[in-house]
Amino acid sequence: MDPSFAASAASHHSSPDHTCPQCGFFLHSPSESAPEAAETSEAKRRIRDLEAQVRLLNSKAAAAVDKLADYEDEIQYLRDAYSKSQQQQQQARSYARLSIPPGEGTGSTTTPGQTPPQQQQQQSRLASISAFLPGRKRDANNSVVGQNPLTPATGTFPQNSAALFSNATLSPPKTPFLGVGAISSNSTPILSSSSTLDNNQSTVSLLSLQSSLEEERTLRIRAESSLSQTQTELEELTAQLFGQANEMVANERKARAKLEERVKVLEQRDVEKRKRLERLEKAVSRIERVRGMVGD
Repeated sequence: MDPSFAASAASHHSSPDHTCPQCGFFLHSPSESAPEAAETSEAKRRIRDLEAQVRLLNSKAAAAVDKLADYEDEIQYLRDAYSKSQQQQQQARSYARLSIPPGEGTGSTTTPGQTPPQQQQQQSRLASISAFLPGRKRDANNSVVGQNPLTPATGTFPQNSAALFSNATLSPPKTPFLGVGAISSNSTPILSSSSTLDNNQSTVSLLSLQSSLEEERTLRIRAESSLSQTQTELEELTAQLFGQANEMVANERKARAKLEERVKVLEQRDVEKRKRLERLEKAVSRIERVRGMVGD
């Protein structure tokens, strides 16, 4: 037996990497295939990248949901403000109708403590004229100070003031009555101007309410448009997220199928290599037998 052949056969059985003793073909072990390890690491890296993208898209979707909730709260606030403005407008209209009834344009009274300047001047004139009358100074002053407002229908004093002038011995002058008529005639434009001021104030309040209502409508339209835009963005993000997830799963399945196919190919090669090794061992044993027979 050749010692070099025996050494090669011993090295063949002892070394983990199988080598053909005749042709020198080097057989790699299945566990040390470098391309497969590179493909596996690449697939793992891609899986990690896709998982990071999924987490990022989930965070974006959560932010979009929070933004949508904020828009819904803003819309609810605008709706409440709009309903309150409508109630205020209705109250203002009802107040305007009550404050300006038909047929009482010149019969409205002034509040106590807010006497117009012209009426005060007329009262002072009436007091000065009645001061010159003997026996009527006190009555005239009392009538001027304690007089009631004119009635809208008759334009005269009430009945309680008529008793002051019922004395037949004294002839009351006509000047106080002229003064009273002057008061009534002069107070008419003042009262009408006060009603005009009330009308102007009600008109200004209505205009301000209408302007605030228009502003709230514009804000509501803007909020609704932003809400619809946010909903479309959310739908697009959701569709994109599901599409990327499906694509990631499909790519992972493809990579897994490729790896399984590669493993099958390697297993087949391993089986073929084992068959070749068995054939080689049988051939070596035959050669050894033949050499032994020839040597004998």
